[in-house]
Amino acid sequence: MEILIILMILMLAKSVSAAAIDTAEYWIQRNQNGDKILLTSTQINRLNAQMLNKDSYSGDLVNYPLMMSADKVNALIKEAEDKHLNTMHFVKDNVKVQYAVTVDRGDIRLLPQSWNGDNFDELQGTAIDPAEPVAVLTEAGEFAFVQSRNYIGWIDKAYLAFTTRDIWLNYVNPGYLAVVITNKKNINVNGKDILFQMGAVIPLINKNTAKLPLSVNGMLKEIKVQIANDETLHIGYLPCTVNNFIRQSFKFLGDVYGWGGLYESVDCSAFVSDVYKSMGINLPRDADRQEAAMPIFAVFNNVTIDERYDIVRRAPIGSLLFTPTHVMMKLGVDDQNNPLVIHASSAGNQVRVSDLSYHIDKLTGIGFAK
Repeated sequence: MEILIILMILMLAKSVSAAAIDTAEYWIQRNQNGDKILLTSTQINRLNAQMLNKDSYSGDLVNYPLMMSADKVNALIKEAEDKHLNTMHFVKDNVKVQYAVTVDRGDIRLLPQSWNGDNFDELQGTAIDPAEPVAVLTEAGEFAFVQSRNYIGWIDKAYLAFTTRDIWLNYVNPGYLAVVITNKKNINVNGKDILFQMGAVIPLINKNTAKLPLSVNGMLKEIKVQIANDETLHIGYLPCTVNNFIRQSFKFLGDVYGWGGLYESVDCSAFVSDVYKSMGINLPRDADRQEAAMPIFAVFNNVTIDERYDIVRRAPIGSLLFTPTHVMMKLGVDDQNNPLVIHASSAGNQVRVSDLSYHIDKLTGIGFAK
């Protein structure tokens, strides 16, 4: 009887411990200085500029040109479409850039074709939030080829509202804004629920009134929308702290894996990008581009498995761990000194907490915002 009771206690303790690891509170309480500011807004702006210059898919919308040569536009189109045989789209003449704002969550595609329904549709680039500015470089039927903040590709024009450059710049750099800090938030705009994902920027008139875009015959109309000033929004970006890396990542826990933003969700690189974006850090969209653009904490060359674990243990909480096809965010080490990560796992089909037993020998580098 006593043995049975002891076994039950041990099983209960193990269950509680496992459950605790899957909570933000477990990881937050392990950090004595978790609310210390890691990067100021000035440092974040400098980091964003550095990463922008390293990523050919990202665009400096503040300084975007009024005109673009045909060669430059064709090079961008080729970069997006190059993997897809001979299905290429070209412009013949220099382009006068047009300006548009997204009015709903939409897909940016690598060719001007709609989603085919496959879970891993190779033409799916990313999803883009509402109220995002894009530069329109050319059109093909119902699609427009656009440059967004961190992606290039084709989007159905039904998701766009065209406007002037002056109005567009108010979306590029809104003076007063709220940031979505939950995983998903719906806002009713003119009778329709519009989905915003973590890190999305909502232009504000005041703390309870947003200014959101509508499309009227393809042209931008702005309307005032009352919004609840609750825990789903933050006026301005969150402070960049260890605890906010942890809190924000756990808000996605259990969400379905969504390749390229399909199923109104996140894949591995969108997940970490949204967490970082809620603190104002603009990562490139894809994992390989994130690794190439971020400041590097470590590169894994000719090191043993034990050495790899030691390197990961020393990496800052919130740092990104890269493999050739994947990215994960470090949470910390558990009571057994095992480093654990949180990531959007295609194998597990959800955002989950994992150890590194499967990934440790595949790691290529660790990046961190600094």
